[in-house]
Amino acid sequence: MFVRVSDALTTDAVMVRPAWTSFEATIQGMVDQLVTTGRLARRWAAVAVESICERERMASTAMVTIGVSIPHCRLDGVQGIVAAMAVSPDAVYQVADGAPISIVILVLSSPALTGEHLTFLSSVSMLLQSERAREQLRHAASPDEVMQFLRSQENGRG
Repeated sequence: MFVRVSDALTTDAVMVRPAWTSFEATIQGMVDQLVTTGRLARRWAAVAVESICERERMASTAMVTIGVSIPHCRLDGVQGIVAAMAVSPDAVYQVADGAPISIVILVLSSPALTGEHLTFLSSVSMLLQSERAREQLRHAASPDEVMQFLRSQENGRG
């Protein structure tokens, strides 16, 4: 089962210019948004935040040179693959040395979807390798604009 980024990410899980300043606050805010949108059951929220933060402590998902982070985990409470995105022209949060991370895509997957989880992460990573794509996302004016751009990339119109 191949899951496109636009299938796992809904417009109401895209945050443009959020006011978070730390990695932990970013993850908490993104998980809260997934709960609010019904994509994650509230009872799994704390587990998701802790799992992602623990995984990040072991090995950072931040690609500092391009200002991108793809925090992720596999979680029992998730059906399929769900995602949230935060973008900002400046920084969603900063890493320890002050480098800005301006695009964050949070990915939660069912533990049963090992291959699909890795394929999805690869798709996200490939999309974000393009400087043009990163600039479009950073400067998007709305969640709708983010989703339109993602769909255009997936349909080969980007």
